[in-house]
Amino acid sequence: MNKQHYIFGYGSLINSTSRRLTGIAGDSLAVRVQGLERTWVGWKDMGMRAVAARPMLGACCNGVLFEVPESELEKFDAREHHYIRVQLDLAQVEYLEGAQALSVNAQVWVYLYNHQEQGLISAPIVQSYLDVILLGCQEISPQFTLEFIQYTLNWEYWHNDRHQPVYPRPQSHTEAEQLDQLMAQQLPQAFTLRRLAP
Repeated sequence: MNKQHYIFGYGSLINSTSRRLTGIAGDSLAVRVQGLERTWVGWKDMGMRAVAARPMLGACCNGVLFEVPESELEKFDAREHHYIRVQLDLAQVEYLEGAQALSVNAQVWVYLYNHQEQGLISAPIVQSYLDVILLGCQEISPQFTLEFIQYTLNWEYWHNDRHQPVYPRPQSHTEAEQLDQLMAQQLPQAFTLRRLAP
């Protein structure tokens, strides 16, 4: 029997439409991973920030596990080329929203922070990328979306690029007002700065 491979998505890969733009991806399980910290970082060749996770004692990070055929892993590696793919210990995984636990034989991968190799810059969070993440979180539940916001570090300024998306995989949607209200409630100071830099 072939080993089952799963990826832990904690940013744009939470979004079912977004991950299927890259390769074959199964249905997702909502989870929380202990010992991972999620933060915004700016990669030097992107001109925008992205979320990245790194091991951190006492931290936690919500996201999804989705099955990927082994033959598709290289497609996700190409998408996540700023990151290092490493195996995740299933003992760190807490299942949410009634998700059923994976078999202990499942191999789970996560793309971790690789700033030493890529270098960092001061760059904005772009709204087109943030929208994709938040829409993915909303597929699961409003509480899951709030947890993403609350357990992500380095919310500074961001750029409202909805009319001319910087992010290469933007999504058309009609939920801009709802997402903006959510951000304004959770991060009022940061949201005000975004509104000053459209």
